[in-house]
Amino acid sequence: MSKFKGVKTNNAKTDAKQKLRESVFLNMKNSNVLEVYCGSGEMYNAVWYKAEKYTGIDKVKFFDKRHTICGDAEKAIRLVDINDYNIFDIDAYGSPYEILDYIVGKIDLKNKKIGFVVTDGVNMDLKLGRVCKGLRRFIGYDFHIAKRANVLHDDFIKIVIDKIAEKLKGKVENLLIAQGVTGAAMRYYSFVINRDAV
Repeated sequence: MSKFKGVKTNNAKTDAKQKLRESVFLNMKNSNVLEVYCGSGEMYNAVWYKAEKYTGIDKVKFFDKRHTICGDAEKAIRLVDINDYNIFDIDAYGSPYEILDYIVGKIDLKNKKIGFVVTDGVNMDLKLGRVCKGLRRFIGYDFHIAKRANVLHDDFIKIVIDKIAEKLKGKVENLLIAQGVTGAAMRYYSFVINRDAV
């Protein structure tokens, strides 16, 4: 079972991930997508193929119809102009927060709506009491060790989203959170920052 917006469902992980992306896509008038850790194109084939503009970043080169950049995400992302995009999909196995912090720091606020889809894989570290640097930066937490930090995982995510809204001077809309079904307790969440709603 996965948790989707607080309601248990029988949707598989892929179904929930697709719904998160569709939720953001349908909330935007135009959609220019930057997908970090794009993989073999599962989410592109499910949703992002409908975008007006798409760029994927992955360390593996894929020879398909997508426009992709091959390389380490934290370096390759510097090859694109963040402000050419209004939807950011970060599908990390571990922490997405270093990339997310970079993206948010580069947005120049020309877009009235900015969408985010985030895969958060830090729960295993949180269970061990380790809070990664990128997450600490967002939540304003000084210590990298915190007992039972995993209990606060969803609270940390809400703080991150509120901080992004504050930095981008907008209001959070359309927030959805899904929880993975394995022991890794992955979090999948999406939201839109609406700068017209403030």
